[in-house]
Amino acid sequence: MAKESRTVGRPYLLTVRASLVLALSLLVGIAAAGLTIASGGDWAGALLTGGAAVGGAIVLFNQIIDDSDGVR
Repeated sequence: MAKESRTVGRPYLLTVRASLVLALSLLVGIAAAGLTIASGGDWAGALLTGGAAVGGAIVLFNQIIDDSDGVR
C-alpha cells in the first residue's frame, strides 16, 4: 500500500504567482543593496535602498505577471 502524503487536502501558503513576485522582488532588493555597498555606501543606506527597491519591484512584478492561470 502506498502512503498518503501529509499535504493532501492542505492548501498552500502562497500561490506560485505570489512566490514568483516575492522571489523576484527580493532579488532586485539584494542587487540594489549590493550595488549600494559596492559603490561605497554604508550598511544602513544599503538596507534602506534595498527595502525601497523591494517595495517598488513588488508593485512592478504584480502588474506585469499575469494571474489568469493561462485561461483566456
